[in-house]
Amino acid sequence: MSDTLRLLLALLELGPQLAHLLGGKWPAYRDELLELAGRANDGDDPNELRRALDALVQRLLAEQEAADLVRRTLPEPAPAQEIVVRRGRASPPLVSEIVRPSADEATGIVTIPVFYGTDRARGDDTPANYFRGERGALAFGIAEVSVPTHGRDLGELTGPSWWRLEFTADPAKHVILKSVGVLGREVFVTSLADSLAAADGRDVLIFVHGYNVAFEDAARRAAQISVDLKFAGRTLLYSWASAADTKKYTVDESTIEWSRDHFETFLQLALSEIGAREVHVIAHSMGNRAVINTLERVTSWQLPAGAAKLGQVIFAAPDIDRDRFIQLAAKFKGCAARFTLYASSRDVALLASKFVHGYPRAGEAGGALLVVDGVDTIDASLVDTSLVGLRHSYFGDKRSILNDMFNLITQQLAPDKRFDLDAVGDALRRYWSYRA
Repeated sequence: MSDTLRLLLALLELGPQLAHLLGGKWPAYRDELLELAGRANDGDDPNELRRALDALVQRLLAEQEAADLVRRTLPEPAPAQEIVVRRGRASPPLVSEIVRPSADEATGIVTIPVFYGTDRARGDDTPANYFRGERGALAFGIAEVSVPTHGRDLGELTGPSWWRLEFTADPAKHVILKSVGVLGREVFVTSLADSLAAADGRDVLIFVHGYNVAFEDAARRAAQISVDLKFAGRTLLYSWASAADTKKYTVDESTIEWSRDHFETFLQLALSEIGAREVHVIAHSMGNRAVINTLERVTSWQLPAGAAKLGQVIFAAPDIDRDRFIQLAAKFKGCAARFTLYASSRDVALLASKFVHGYPRAGEAGGALLVVDGVDTIDASLVDTSLVGLRHSYFGDKRSILNDMFNLITQQLAPDKRFDLDAVGDALRRYWSYRA
């Protein structure tokens, strides 16, 4: 872990004590810390992030009430790998009828159709701005994304980097949103059903993104996950109207609650109207709130005969109140083939959320690690749980929870059959941890 991230995590953990010491001065520091946490979670330039953090620490050290506490808590410097990451932008597309993935064996470029549902407001006709960060009506369509497989690490969401003198997206190197098209509901269902019928497998995978994510990056991430998992069915995306702004955490919180009914409609469509065998769901961070609150109501649904089953449901670093998760888990227990929760003690977004709410989040590891009946809990603190943007510059290795998800979804292996995991605890409190 880089020295920058260690410092940020230490300051977030100090929040309650600093609030007590600084009184009325604290809100301004709190807001600045939350903005920095959002920038870290969004993959901001580590050099710029460190400079901003150092300036904040210097101001805290000038506060007599807080200076001693900050000095005692500052982490020892560790070797840092400074990597600058910039996201790419797609070039103007030609929207086409896309029904199946394609692969170029010579270049290693795979093109994935991402069948999406979104309640974002419409933007302009460029892929990057086709949907905005404001709320709109529920819409359906297909996004075409190209994903390179040569020279890209598992889990990497590559884009152009100015420090490499890359000023335009290169399909051989970068994950690119090529086109976005809107379809009426009936045409969407027919197109997806036909595409699934032509697939190597009849399962579908739904990805639900977290806080501070634009539609472009959500579609790119959904396609990249599909390629890295070697998923044989069809890939779906539910993109709720995240403001994609680090300063609008509370706006996103309100929107994800508003979006829950739309996600429920989308999930019911996938289960009952497209001829799927199983529907798998991967939800990340704040996106888990729509999924978990929907699962609470699954047992009351009246689905038609022959409807698909819920297969693997994955809660990746869920940003939801830990106690609320426990309440809901008792209600949705048994409605899917398997539930898996990936927890982390190094996830910046989760620590920032705890910082705001004052209570542990369901995705936390450490002393707050959640172990609940019916859910396989995995302490993934040693690997990357971010799933949004490239975070490898902040971690000591490049392992991703996608390695384990492959064994879970593609191989259908239980935790005790997956090589990277060790059992921890006893029969009453059994969870799993990544091997060091």
